Amino acid sequence: MNKVFVIIMILIQTGCAEQRIIDDLALINAVGYDVTDNEKNPLKLTGTFPIITKDGKYDRKTIMVEGKSSKEAREKVRLKTNLKLESGQIRVTLYGQELAKQGMLPYLQSLVRDPSIGTRAKLALAEDKASDVLMLQIKNEGQNATYLEQFLTKLNRENLRTNYNIYQFLRDYYDDGIDPILPVFKVEKNNIVYNGIGLFHEDKLVEILKPSEARYLFLFREEMKQGNFVEQIDVGEEEKASIMLNYQLKQHHINIQSTSTNTKKASINIELIGDVLEYTGKEEISDPKIQKKIENIITKKINQEGKELIVKLQKLQVDPLGINRYVRNKMNYKDWKALDKYQSYQDMDIKIEANIILNSAGKWK
Repeated sequence: MNKVFVIIMILIQTGCAEQRIIDDLALINAVGYDVTDNEKNPLKLTGTFPIITKDGKYDRKTIMVEGKSSKEAREKVRLKTNLKLESGQIRVTLYGQELAKQGMLPYLQSLVRDPSIGTRAKLALAEDKASDVLMLQIKNEGQNATYLEQFLTKLNRENLRTNYNIYQFLRDYYDDGIDPILPVFKVEKNNIVYNGIGLFHEDKLVEILKPSEARYLFLFREEMKQGNFVEQIDVGEEEKASIMLNYQLKQHHINIQSTSTNTKKASINIELIGDVLEYTGKEEISDPKIQKKIENIITKKINQEGKELIVKLQKLQVDPLGINRYVRNKMNYKDWKALDKYQSYQDMDIKIEANIILNSAGKWK
């Protein structure tokens, strides 16, 4: 009798469960947000999801709509497909530059409120419009969402402490000692390419750093534990040479010096040990004297380029390095809350103190 009861209960539960047939679902894997010139519908939403064509081939479908809000736009997407929309597979959300300048927080909060979307969904910016990136048909790449997710995963691996996802963006936004950053992509010659790092003041995009500037940003954030350094250097007597180093970050620390009466001062100290992969100069780089000369030249260049970047960040009043975290650790809670953080950061004297050591001359010429 007990066995019959168990069987009946299983059948009842099975009958009550919602059937989810994969062929009837639109598993959205990427969404893009842009602003429009339409006052009635100021938001443009682009959604992509994989489909199986009638002849059995794997393809994708992209739907673009305009609406007053992200939820209204999503409802319009639902009306444009015979499939049931599912948000649980969203891997990447992409934001156009103009929208990001107005503020990211409303759109991120909308995503967080959806229990099917995890906070690990990756975020990125489009240099122009998110729709341009998601609508692009890349030859032999299939899903743009997969391409972008793999690209972002690669950037995460290279910058060990940076994860471009909802969780980290909101964590840095609510942390009053650091500002968020996001990678930027653009369409170039029928391809999607990485084109720098977006800097945020709170949740608003204020500037995009070029890739050449962004590498210094990560170096000073202590996130690029190893990498390549490729530069044109001035070796004297009107001669310039190209050098490529494979380096490891051996030391990194940020010091804050302050008193109750003096403007705060900070120093970012880094030490790199590098192996020369390529050098086009005329000198014999295996010579210890020449190596020392090259070390001094690269050290000077990093200090100079780094200082220019710091000044730029201070003028923009963005703190992606988290300098204010170190300031906060030097103050009591009451004084910290009373401090004009961005003005104090802008007025701060921040020095770069780099030290480069060539570990190996490698092979050259």
